[in-house]
Amino acid sequence: MSTTDSEVIQTQPRLEPTDLWPALHRRLNKLSENSPNTIGSDFTGHITKIEHEAVQSLDDRPDDSLFVLVQMLHDLRYGYSASHALLSALTCRLIAPLANITDQQLDALTRAALTMNIGMSALQDRLAHQTQPLDIDQRAQIELHPTEGASRLRRLGVDDETWLSLVEDHHETPDGRGYPNRKLVHDPLQHLLRMSDLFVARISPRKSRRALAPNVAVRNLYLEMRDYAGELGAIFAKQIGMYPPGAYVRLQSGETAVVIRRGERVNGPLTVAIADPLGIPLSPPQVRDTQLPGLGVKRHMDPEEVRVRIDLARLLERL
Repeated sequence: MSTTDSEVIQTQPRLEPTDLWPALHRRLNKLSENSPNTIGSDFTGHITKIEHEAVQSLDDRPDDSLFVLVQMLHDLRYGYSASHALLSALTCRLIAPLANITDQQLDALTRAALTMNIGMSALQDRLAHQTQPLDIDQRAQIELHPTEGASRLRRLGVDDETWLSLVEDHHETPDGRGYPNRKLVHDPLQHLLRMSDLFVARISPRKSRRALAPNVAVRNLYLEMRDYAGELGAIFAKQIGMYPPGAYVRLQSGETAVVIRRGERVNGPLTVAIADPLGIPLSPPQVRDTQLPGLGVKRHMDPEEVRVRIDLARLLERL
């Protein structure tokens, strides 16, 4: 981290993940919404502070951080764009070191994940609630948002070319079928950013459709990546797991549970049962290790299927 970066980071009391991630969401959302004139001259400094606090929480409590962010992604009361950005950045940070992406490259990748959709953040929030098909203007904005995002970041004073190129190319593909420039991209950083972006988008609910099950999303990404970045796809599956913290599952016992920790096996997470087989809330909720006989994951549950409201902070306190 550069001297400039370290100067903008101030030591603050550490917040619980259930308080920190909503606070970072508000700050990132404000940065994405405002124009260069209202943000001021230190956009990079603001992003760096968000990055630092996010990474600190991830280092200290990775599964708790995933748990809170996946739950926020399920809750459309939070602006989708900022939730997407934070979870994408967290996903990149979990996987990058195992793919030998470190130091300045890792910082640029994280900041690109936080800002890759700055060219369409307001539209991204609207689309999460929209039920009608995209109109012509919306399609055009989506097609051009990587270029517009990089241009906006330059206007905001960003001069890190790795950061900028990742934002501009995050929808390009190795076969040249991506957009907006139909480039042939073979950069491991871009592959990871694109994978994280696609994963979060696919597991996100919309008013127009249900979210894709995380295990299906992970498997599909692995299959899509195997011809040009198979090792990265395997690392992705191992680190995220088939059922990441925050996801809902039906156990073989018939209970409804929420994943609270990744397990040693990608399909064997630690969960907390929140409802019995009849759907009656458990009070208190009960920890269930899905690696034990009779408690394995039977299937993923869409958040809309779950009628039990959970208190994130109290669930984390049970561990």
